[in-house]
Amino acid sequence: MCRKIIFTIIMILFCVPNLNAQQGISMGLGEAYTAMARGPEAIFWNPANLALSSELPNFNLKLYSIGLNFGNNAFDLEFYDEYFTGTGQEDEEGNKIGKTLTEGDKAEILDRIPDDGLELVGRMDFSTFAFNYKNFGFSIEGNAFMETSIPKYPFEIILNGLEQKNYTFDVKGNGFGIGRINFSYGRTILKNSQKRIFNKRINELAVGWTLSYLKGVGYAKVIKSDVNLNITNAGVNAPSEVATKLAAFGNGFGLDFGIGAVLENNWRIGLAFDNIPGIINWSDDAKESTYTFDLEREMFLDEFDDIEFEDYEETIDKDLDSFSQTLPLNVRFGVAKFYKRFVANFEVAREYEDIRFSLGGGIDLKIIDLYISYGRIAGDHSLSGAVAFNYKHFLWDIGIISRGGMTQS
Repeated sequence: MCRKIIFTIIMILFCVPNLNAQQGISMGLGEAYTAMARGPEAIFWNPANLALSSELPNFNLKLYSIGLNFGNNAFDLEFYDEYFTGTGQEDEEGNKIGKTLTEGDKAEILDRIPDDGLELVGRMDFSTFAFNYKNFGFSIEGNAFMETSIPKYPFEIILNGLEQKNYTFDVKGNGFGIGRINFSYGRTILKNSQKRIFNKRINELAVGWTLSYLKGVGYAKVIKSDVNLNITNAGVNAPSEVATKLAAFGNGFGLDFGIGAVLENNWRIGLAFDNIPGIINWSDDAKESTYTFDLEREMFLDEFDDIEFEDYEETIDKDLDSFSQTLPLNVRFGVAKFYKRFVANFEVAREYEDIRFSLGGGIDLKIIDLYISYGRIAGDHSLSGAVAFNYKHFLWDIGIISRGGMTQS
């Protein structure tokens, strides 16, 4: 039983909303790269761009890319500074005096947490090998995703203490990891055409697709949560039931489709659809695990020394032949305008049921390129930036996104 609980906690709380191995430049532009991606990056963002003309050579290789993203819906750096860095005063020995939370402080902290709980999200994307030759692309990448929701009651207990009442904890969460092998192809369907898009003549128009073999590595999802803490004059009880769906490995496939265009006056547009479809069939060690606990009556704390908790808990495992997971359909539309050494970029997207838009740009300073962007995602603002060292056919870049503060998503 302990192994199952540990496995579930690891999968849900140790992370594993975008399944793209990101370039630093794309992060600096607020994850808005659908119109601009070229070379190996087109495999991830818009496979149609593989067929569009580029200053890159016919063969391009990307050695690695790593992206990490963590966030929550309540707390940020400003919150930490206000409540946990002391009063700013010092004692006689020069030590900072810690801050004591007032009743007003406690109320403000609880007001920050939505009634449906504190949501935590995390994702990790990495690419270990990616290349393109002309309009063909190949890549190997891995993605991991986590989201969980912690009820508000535990924070009320920590700040205000226990009361004689019934506390209900509805815990939600899921996490999974995916390895991908991608095969991409882009094809030009119009060139130097008199046809127009947005009243701009089409220099190039291409379509492309990416076919992916998906290898699922670890899946955990809370499918039922009924956790209670009853406190009465007669004592304490915690009748609870938690059910999870687990699997070790799975296999599946995915298909992405994109449209890309280069218009007159150095305008670029891109439209991409990810996961049409994206399906993983989890079959190895697939099971549903149900954990129940009930003391059968309220007990005082001093009675706990004389009981064996194992006598009041039970875990039932139900083996499953397999179950399927459908990855969400993501849609992105981007527009970019190049002018001499400058670029302006805009993108709107629906990713993992959240709406995102980004507006930013960059400047080419010869060896060094700089990018900055402002955006909104899931109702929170975001600021991002990137620096890229670009010398001949070598590129090394790093980007960062701050959403609603240093840690708030």
